[in-house]
Amino acid sequence: MNSIYQQLLASAPADLPTIGAIHLCSDQNNPSAKFGAIELSDGTIGLTYVKLGNAFIELQDSSLYQPFIGKPVIELAQLSLSDLDWQQVLGAGALNAISQYVLKQRGFNYHNAEDSLELLDIQPGERVGMVGYFAPLIAQLREQMTPLTVIELRQDLVMSSDNFEVTTDPSKLTQCDKVLITGTSVINHTLEGLLQHCRNAKEIALVGPSVGLLPEVLFAHGITRIGGRAVVDSERFLQRWQSGEKWQDSVTRYSLRNSDYHA
Repeated sequence: MNSIYQQLLASAPADLPTIGAIHLCSDQNNPSAKFGAIELSDGTIGLTYVKLGNAFIELQDSSLYQPFIGKPVIELAQLSLSDLDWQQVLGAGALNAISQYVLKQRGFNYHNAEDSLELLDIQPGERVGMVGYFAPLIAQLREQMTPLTVIELRQDLVMSSDNFEVTTDPSKLTQCDKVLITGTSVINHTLEGLLQHCRNAKEIALVGPSVGLLPEVLFAHGITRIGGRAVVDSERFLQRWQSGEKWQDSVTRYSLRNSDYHA
């Protein structure tokens, strides 16, 4: 069981809105297709990464999720504990929606976003660990001659050259001073396993549109920096999402540091 999800489920208030809609794209060519949106009856939206395993294909069958429309959001959120890809995806989106609703009720003010690498505050000589092959960031770090270890699932990407390596071995993160992890690791239940290898890291940043969970829960598990997105104009976001346009000012990109955050 994933204790992050268990804590989020346990902390959810009783008076939550129901599920108003579940937005998923079937067009592979739509740039928005890799993200889905769980919309609550009050308009709050939680984002989720859809192209996890076989989830995108499985969710083309709308009968899997239509029964949840109008039901308590906590019922959908409980799917986050499942081992099935499509259920993990929808459950994570529901937890994000719950978290965004709670933060909105608190009157939470999002901080302006910092660049992903700025979040880590990399100093000369420090080795950076990266979970997932983010080509633009890798190019930037290599240009700066920053020692870099990338953890990847794809065996065909494995390589080693000077201060740069791509490996399938997550234990290599123990050698890293700063670590950048994608939010997908929360959805597929790999985050806590990865964090076991990050105990020597001075900073651990969790980034991505699907990182919309309650910050205090993530910080309690050792994350020190969060870079996420929150939907601030639901109607405009859905229009742009459906048409494949850039989300622009319908969302806000934000950064949080554990030392500055107070629930």
